[in-house]
Amino acid sequence: MTNLDLKYFKNLSLSELGLWLLIPLASLSSRTWLPVPPTLLLLLGAILCWAIQQMNGKWKMENGELSYLAKPHSQFQTIIRVFSLFCLYFSVSQYLMGTAFFRYMGVVFAPMYLIFVLIFSSDVSSDFLKKLGDKFIRYSLVILCIEAILRYGYSFWCIIQGENHYHGIYQFKFDGPMYIASNMLAGHIIALLFFILWWGHTHKQSMKKELLVAFILLILTLSRASIPAVFAGLAYYCFFRNLNWKKALLVFFSLCFVAILSLWALKFLLSDGSFQTKFLILDEALDYYKTANLKNILFGLGLSETEQIARFTYSAHNYFLLFLMETGVFGLLFLGITWFVLVKATNGAAMIILLPYFVQISAEAATFIPYFYVIMALMITNKLKIENDSKKNTLLLD
Repeated sequence: MTNLDLKYFKNLSLSELGLWLLIPLASLSSRTWLPVPPTLLLLLGAILCWAIQQMNGKWKMENGELSYLAKPHSQFQTIIRVFSLFCLYFSVSQYLMGTAFFRYMGVVFAPMYLIFVLIFSSDVSSDFLKKLGDKFIRYSLVILCIEAILRYGYSFWCIIQGENHYHGIYQFKFDGPMYIASNMLAGHIIALLFFILWWGHTHKQSMKKELLVAFILLILTLSRASIPAVFAGLAYYCFFRNLNWKKALLVFFSLCFVAILSLWALKFLLSDGSFQTKFLILDEALDYYKTANLKNILFGLGLSETEQIARFTYSAHNYFLLFLMETGVFGLLFLGITWFVLVKATNGAAMIILLPYFVQISAEAATFIPYFYVIMALMITNKLKIENDSKKNTLLLD
C-alpha cells in the first residue's frame, strides 16, 4: 500500500502536488501548543512547487537569441492580483510600523492559500479538485475531533490537578491545541459546516454524517455566538442561497442593520457579564479614537501588539474591530475589498459561508485562517467549472 501511495504522488504534476499540499490539511493549524502551524510548512512546500514551475518555463530560439515563453495567464488573474496586493500591503505596512513578524504573519500567509490554489487549479481537472475538496472536509473533521478530545482531556486534567482557574463552561473554552479560545474554533467549524452544506448540495451528494459531526463539534465549543450564527446561516441558505452577488450583498447589509439594532436593544435587556463586555470594548474603542492621532486611525496600532492593546480592559474580541484598531481604516477597507471580490467571484454563493462566519467572528476570531481561504478558492473554482460546462452545452446545442 505504501508503495502504491508513493507511486501515486510521484506521478503527480507540480500543480497537483501543490494542491495536495494546500487543500486537504488546511485545517491542521495550531498556534498554541506548537510553535509553527503544521499547515504553514505545507504552504511553503506548495510555494516551492510554484517556484520550480517558474524555473521550468519553456525557452525558444528566435532570431539567434534565446527567449523565455511565459506560462499562460491564470483565468483568475484579477482575484490573484487583489489578494496579492492584500498580502503585500500588510507585509509592508506592518513592517514599517515595527510590528514583530510572527504577530502579522498569519494575516499575510493565510490569503496565499487562495492565491496558490487558484494558480494551480488552472492546470488540473475539476474532478481532481472535487476529490481534494472531499478530502478537505473529511480530514478537517478528523482534525477537529482530535482537537475536541485533547481540549476536553487537558481541561479535565487541569481540573483534577486544581490548575484550572475558570468556572462553569469556561473551564473547557480556553487553551486548546489549536486556538486560545473556543470562540475562534467555532468560527472554523461554522465555516466548515456551511461549506459542507453547500458542497453536498452543489455536487448532489449526501453529507448527513459530515454535517452531524460538524454540528456536534460546534456544540462542544460551548460558544454562545454560534447559536445566532447557525440560525442566520440556515435562514440565508434556505431562502436566499440562489441570489446573484448584487442581491446577496443587499440582503447581507439589510440583515446587518437589523442585527445592529437588535444587539443595541439587548444591551439594555441582558445583564450577562460576557455579553456586556462586548459593549465595554466598543465604548473603550470610541474613547480611544477621540484622542488617537491620524497615523493610528489610518494604519492602526499594529497587529496584536500587546503593549499597545494593553491600555484596553479586553482585546477586541471582534474581528472587524480588531482589524480597525490594529490595522486602521486602510486595513479594514482592504479586508472589505477582498470580501467583496469573493462575493462577486462566486456570484453571491460565498455569502452562504460569509454571513454565519461574520456573525461568529463578531465574538472572537483568529487571523491565521487558511481553512477559510481554501473554502473560498474551492467555491471560486467550482463556479468556473459550472460556467465552462454551460458554455460547452451551449456550443453543442448550436
